Amino acid sequence: MKYFWLEKSLLPQEMGYELFSSKHIISLLILLAINIVLYSAFCRLEDKKQDIFLKVCALTLPVVEVFKIIVLIIEGVFDAQYFPLYLCSIGIFIFPVATFVKYKMVSEYAAETGLLMVIPGSLMALLFPNWIGFYQPFSFLSIYSYLWHGLIILIPICMWKKGMAVIKAESIIHSFVVLAILLPIVLICDQFFYQNYWFLERPDLNNPFLFIYEQYGYTMYITCIILLAFVMCSLSFGVFSFLQKKRTGKTK
Repeated sequence: MKYFWLEKSLLPQEMGYELFSSKHIISLLILLAINIVLYSAFCRLEDKKQDIFLKVCALTLPVVEVFKIIVLIIEGVFDAQYFPLYLCSIGIFIFPVATFVKYKMVSEYAAETGLLMVIPGSLMALLFPNWIGFYQPFSFLSIYSYLWHGLIILIPICMWKKGMAVIKAESIIHSFVVLAILLPIVLICDQFFYQNYWFLERPDLNNPFLFIYEQYGYTMYITCIILLAFVMCSLSFGVFSFLQKKRTGKTK
């Protein structure tokens, strides 16, 4: 517990662990088990209780984020790198919108973005996490990071299960519209705060495109990032379209 609350700059060197090490794999399996249990519980709830479940989960995101910021402020290490402006952090904005806003088009766009953009981004973050090089699994910021990404995967899946988002060809366009609205804000914040939100400036630790950036430069790196976004979005679209058709077939 000596290092449990401490941020990486306050920790001794080499506190972390390797990518795809036993600690990494076990952490992912524990997170998977938690999400399966929560999803199973959600599926057994009545419709109104499912609404409450989603609203609680959506509000948990900003509450936990504020708690993290308070911890970092107390430690004296909070700065612009911890603003919730990363791709996975957009869940903190779009999921409360999807669960509370009554305007159907807005909630649908938010839910579709969660399915086609946030889930693939979160899966990549969990497979190639940039925090494991600094923290042991049982530390506040490590637990926070795993649970955060697990929750922003769970929420859109539950939304889809409830029928809040119906995947169709236009869903990909809707998702990119949301990203197009957010992108200028992120680019401005990148320049103003000298940060690397959405990893548009350079790859971070454990980024699978770090080699490409180092060997072939920024242009090839950003091209791969854009292509990855299309590929991951298309894969997510394919998976949920297939499951949707399968579910529809069962109800006929």
